[in-house]
Amino acid sequence: MAQISYKGPAHIPGIEEGVGLTATIDDSSKTVTIEFDRELAGSSTWQGNSVEINQRLKYSEIVFKTKNLPLDTIDLVWKFNASKIDDSLAAVIVPQANKLRVSGEKGFVLTK
Repeated sequence: MAQISYKGPAHIPGIEEGVGLTATIDDSSKTVTIEFDRELAGSSTWQGNSVEINQRLKYSEIVFKTKNLPLDTIDLVWKFNASKIDDSLAAVIVPQANKLRVSGEKGFVLTK
């Protein structure tokens, strides 16, 4: 897979309106960088933590976490399935239990 970027609109748990984002996945260094089209929680660029990349027959499965995004005390688990057949990436964001009671999974699709 090497380094591949996917772009598109997304909805982030805890934020009312959608946001454009670019997800850059580097398989060789096992890193994920998320760049938003505007600042969220003081930054427009976020690095994924605890990145796991598993190769499946038809897709690459990428799971990682972000901390304090979109607000302090909110940790998100991101799950990506990057297709090996077409240029799509199916994603879901799952907020972890938090003091602000932000909940609800958000799904979206990005493209190369």
